[in-house]
Amino acid sequence: MNSNNLPTRAQYRSQKHHKHFYSRWWFWLIIIIILAGGATAGMKLTATGPFKETTTKVAKKDTTKKKVKKQTGVTFYQYNGIYLNETSGTPIDTVHNILGKPSSTSITENQGVKTEQDTYNDIQNGQLGSTFKVSFANGHAISKALSGLKVKRSEKLGLDAYSSVQNGQSVDTIHTNLGKPNSYSESLVDGKSVINYTYSSNVSGDTGANFVVTFTDGSVSGKSQSGME
Repeated sequence: MNSNNLPTRAQYRSQKHHKHFYSRWWFWLIIIIILAGGATAGMKLTATGPFKETTTKVAKKDTTKKKVKKQTGVTFYQYNGIYLNETSGTPIDTVHNILGKPSSTSITENQGVKTEQDTYNDIQNGQLGSTFKVSFANGHAISKALSGLKVKRSEKLGLDAYSSVQNGQSVDTIHTNLGKPNSYSESLVDGKSVINYTYSSNVSGDTGANFVVTFTDGSVSGKSQSGME
């Protein structure tokens, strides 16, 4: 066959030709496996690498407001604010406007003088059975009493404490030496202010032991005790 002439179709078919490597089936199988492996690696890289989607948890602030129990009842401040006088004492309407309707009321009349006593059973910082009582004559406050208040004491009050009370001492001196009382009462006697302090908690002695200190116009004028030891 002349090298300058191309082979005929019959001659070309009769010759054995080697297939190119890219025309073989195993070559494409390898390519598919490589591509599949690359895609899987890419997915892993995306999930764990710099393109990983991260979620930041933000702690929620507790905005729930704690409920504070509202204190109710007659206070010592309100008790102390009632002025006593037969003609110019705090009017009954003023007391009712401030303290509200009393728990109970008793009315008496003697020689043309109408007397009304109002009792309030809801006392702020009061023990079981604590009360506030206020009496009016012709519509004006003439006496008052606040009893059964809770008082914390660092030590018991014994006969030594009771003996330390002397006539002529001031209210401030009694407060300093004995602390606050559990009950207060005040009234007008012959135009003078008479105040009683009753100490009944942490008092040495029998059950229910207590003592009373009396002031007249701001100075100690007497004392009494019950069941102390």
